[in-house]
Amino acid sequence: MLHQSGKNLKLSKFIGLFIMFYLIVYTAAAQGVKQVVCFGQNITLGGTMFMPDKNNYPAQLAAMLNETVQVSVNGKKLEEYSSMVSASELAESIWTFPAEKGDMLLVEWTKELADLATAPENENRVKQLLRSLLERGVRFGLLWTGLYQVEPTNLQIEKQKMLDLAFDSGLEVLDVGSLLATDDVLMTADKELTSIGASAIAKRVYEHVQTPLKAERTYVYPEAKRTNFNGYVGSSFKFKGRDAIVVAPKLVAEGKPWVWRARFWGHEPQFDIAMLERGYHVVYCDVAELFGNEESNALWNDFYGMLQGKGFAEKAVMEGMSRGGMYVYNWLLKYPERVAAVYADAPVLDPRSWPGGKGAGKGSPSDWELFKKVYGLTEVEALTYKKTPLERAAEVARTRVPLIHVVGDVDDVVPVAENSGIFEQRIKAAKGDITIVHKAHIGHHPHSLPNPQLIVDFILRAESRKINFAKIAAPGAEYRVGAGWKEGAGWWGQHADIDSLLLEKEGQLDVLFVGNSITQGLGGNRSKLAYKPAAKEIFEQQLHGYTWESAGIAGDRTQHVFWRLKNGKYKNAKPKAIVLTIGVNNFLDGDSAEEIAEAIMDIHNWVLEEMPHTKLFLTGPLPVGLSVEDPRRKKYDAIQEILKESVKGTKAIYIPMTDVFIQDDGTIALEDYSKDGIHLNTEGYRKWAVAIGQILKTKK
Repeated sequence: MLHQSGKNLKLSKFIGLFIMFYLIVYTAAAQGVKQVVCFGQNITLGGTMFMPDKNNYPAQLAAMLNETVQVSVNGKKLEEYSSMVSASELAESIWTFPAEKGDMLLVEWTKELADLATAPENENRVKQLLRSLLERGVRFGLLWTGLYQVEPTNLQIEKQKMLDLAFDSGLEVLDVGSLLATDDVLMTADKELTSIGASAIAKRVYEHVQTPLKAERTYVYPEAKRTNFNGYVGSSFKFKGRDAIVVAPKLVAEGKPWVWRARFWGHEPQFDIAMLERGYHVVYCDVAELFGNEESNALWNDFYGMLQGKGFAEKAVMEGMSRGGMYVYNWLLKYPERVAAVYADAPVLDPRSWPGGKGAGKGSPSDWELFKKVYGLTEVEALTYKKTPLERAAEVARTRVPLIHVVGDVDDVVPVAENSGIFEQRIKAAKGDITIVHKAHIGHHPHSLPNPQLIVDFILRAESRKINFAKIAAPGAEYRVGAGWKEGAGWWGQHADIDSLLLEKEGQLDVLFVGNSITQGLGGNRSKLAYKPAAKEIFEQQLHGYTWESAGIAGDRTQHVFWRLKNGKYKNAKPKAIVLTIGVNNFLDGDSAEEIAEAIMDIHNWVLEEMPHTKLFLTGPLPVGLSVEDPRRKKYDAIQEILKESVKGTKAIYIPMTDVFIQDDGTIALEDYSKDGIHLNTEGYRKWAVAIGQILKTKK
């Protein structure tokens, strides 16, 4: 709570007495979650979203967990879903819930609930609640969404209350506020959570539940000062005369991974906070204004050795902002075996660019003099210095360490063209790999991203810790009239419509098309579509003599198709053949080619095992991207390459549509596709129908 408030300070001091006790009992609690109890009001229960009983985040979470972990709402079973509750009713349900070891309580943070918890008349009850939960080994987390209809200043005050409580008590925090605030598909203009927003929360909670975490006592450094870093406990101390800080997560991920920030401690900390949530430590050792020279590497070497003695992972995630780029890359070049990945943000890679100002940037004369001094260079020597990260890009590439840069395209301090731009070219020329995230119309500041998820996912992939959501079977949550859905139908209506058709045509279907909006465009005999798809007549002509149906739902990803197959009536229908065309919408979620291909192969394996009498024609996504240089095309090509190899030796028939839609020069014909380079127009559907018809005839 806010330290300025007397009643909040009193509660904070009390909670602080339990910190050590909390860590001891939490060790057992963190070994595995048996039940997630979601407490909350508008956000948790679904508010005004379409079909909240099926689309609120607890319901979506339960579907993803598939009974491996039980999910309940406000202390009741999901099927006992009720209308909105008051803050007092919610508080009562939290206080009286019979939580046990293995339970995780996740409480939606609201101003009303916070005010109740800190009211003088409730102080003893809150104390007793925390004591009781800790004694029973219960995990307790706070969910921050930021969906408040208040001024930004007041919003920050409310968030600070939550962070102070989390700091003093050790409570876990799941901050999805940045995610929701930076994507208008996830919430309405009135700051109401949409069903898609609920999906985002469900995925984040799923990740938190399924990530192996454990409680550890973080080493208390000699004469360390306990500091509050955004709700996490930091130990600040002097290391060889330099400022240092180690911030501990509430629960530690396996292997004790960590992020090592090079410079500008606490600036734009959203990535650091996100990694703390995921069980990473975040550390800092000040070697300011040494520009990554040998002296700074020597200091860091000693700091690294100290952390190794405390059980930290052998490899760190290096984070370098601005001039911090010099530090992290010089460290990587000296100790590549100690680096798991590099996240560099508007990084300085050539000191001649900054601070030298010898190119397009204005530079910094005083820092240029300092650079020359700490490196022992004359002006002439500095201008021809060859040991910069930029000049050693080929060496960096050979380390095979995953690299991600975030840059502002109009940065006039550390110009992209003189730093990350040339660096990227040289890395790729040396057969290395690097991801550059460009921020249009942004200069040197602000650093990072308002929503750091893209960076987080990159790092988790680099450390083989990312969950592949493309393969976690989950129902869809979309409601889009613009996608050709009748009002009131929604995803669940589409799913039910398809199921009814499958039961109606049990044993009669020759071909069942399964996929997303492109497949939905075939129409078939669907009753919930608001339009008559032109493709239906085309496919009727080309598939004359075949009984076929369309099981496509707009917006579907691989995980949604997987859930439909497992929970729908597809097995009952016993189709002679399934044509599976799925995966392109996963591009929108940032899923990698490997993740998408793996998910498609999971569906492939399920169909072959559960529907052995059904012939599977595996298409994967249809070709996407108007040119060969389109990043979407490169991902498409990578997916198809994996599928081609993975399907070998199985009973599935691999039928990519590459040759049907991609021309000799690598482009996609505009007469086949809409301007988005994804959806087919009438001519495209005709080509697809002709190709499918020919394949079916030859593969009888």
